[in-house]
Amino acid sequence: MSLWTDPQRVYAVTQFGFGLASALAWTLMGLYYVQDAGLTPLQLLLVGAALEASCFLLEIPTGVIADVYSRRLSVVLGCLFLGLGMGLVGLFPQFGMLVLAMLVCAVGYTCLSGALQAWLADEVGETDAARLYLTGSQAGRVGAVLGILLTAWLGQAGLHVPTLAGGGVMLALGLYLRGWMPERGFQPVPAGERQTWTALSGTLRHGLTEVRRSPVLTLLVGAALLFGASGEVFERLRDFLLVREVGLPAGVTPAVLFAALALLTHLIGYGLTELLIRRLGAAQPGRAAGLLRLITGLSAALMVVFAFAPNFWLAAGALVLYSVGSTLSGPLYSLWLNQRLDSRSRATVNSVAAQADALGQMTVGPLFGGLGNLLGVRAALGLAALIRLPLLLLIGAAGRREAANQPGP
Repeated sequence: MSLWTDPQRVYAVTQFGFGLASALAWTLMGLYYVQDAGLTPLQLLLVGAALEASCFLLEIPTGVIADVYSRRLSVVLGCLFLGLGMGLVGLFPQFGMLVLAMLVCAVGYTCLSGALQAWLADEVGETDAARLYLTGSQAGRVGAVLGILLTAWLGQAGLHVPTLAGGGVMLALGLYLRGWMPERGFQPVPAGERQTWTALSGTLRHGLTEVRRSPVLTLLVGAALLFGASGEVFERLRDFLLVREVGLPAGVTPAVLFAALALLTHLIGYGLTELLIRRLGAAQPGRAAGLLRLITGLSAALMVVFAFAPNFWLAAGALVLYSVGSTLSGPLYSLWLNQRLDSRSRATVNSVAAQADALGQMTVGPLFGGLGNLLGVRAALGLAALIRLPLLLLIGAAGRREAANQPGP
């Protein structure tokens, strides 16, 4: 086997390239949408909803490629479509073209969804793949840090330049994989095991049944819907508030400033996540639940501080702390949710929770975008923070039910 076609090497290079391209393309995206494209709050949320809705609708059709024809083909197409979508974003800063670009990116994301990991397991076996997933994620983080640093430099030539560079990296990655990615272990998935709309609806029905049987799971899935809604509003409107409402500090290049905030958030979030993973074992659901409630409460407070901050540096501090908390809340939520499940229903219920999160982003997000147009972005973000209050109540109620179900000493 050639060193260049070694699956371990190919996987690490792919993860590094994906981290690099994503950081280049998306780090300054919000700033680009506001300054160059001139999007309104509603348009910002509609662009996000277009991406989420497209990913949802395309998951099954694109999954057929990886299941029936080739994992390698699916990964290569995913990289090429993502590169094309990033290029469209950078070249055409108009609302209609940005929505189209999100559709193209959604094709890329769904082609990649699970295909790269499945390819690696086919080539090296599930045992070795589990170890390589970790090294691959580390390579991806290195690529992301490098991408953020390059963004600060390239962004000074124009906010669209890093996005175009990210698209170029993704296209180059697709061409690299076409030439060097081996595929020796692929076996088409039998017809009865393929993901179809019928199978998906059956999976969702089974998942909803599992959720209804457990009041705790019902509350946690409801929490996922609210979390997706409020998080999407914050992510899409935060740069609009910093640029249009608060104002950027004089004497600092916006590209450098926003890249520095992204790098700080990335490094702190990564460090604390690794610490949490080591400290919180699978046998500590109480600690995970307590931390999740704490982070949820703090995030609501930070959203309010950010929404009504009178100056840039207070808003930036709240933004970094909120973003770090969001990085931590994902693993904590997954840990707590999965501790309530047996192995037979774990994947199904996780799928339902993920769909609830996406549903919140697709449906509630644009409503707050409209509020941003009517009442102002500060009011929209403040109202989005209020969504965290019932979210906090849901998590607290789930924790109390969980404690009540625990056997006594």
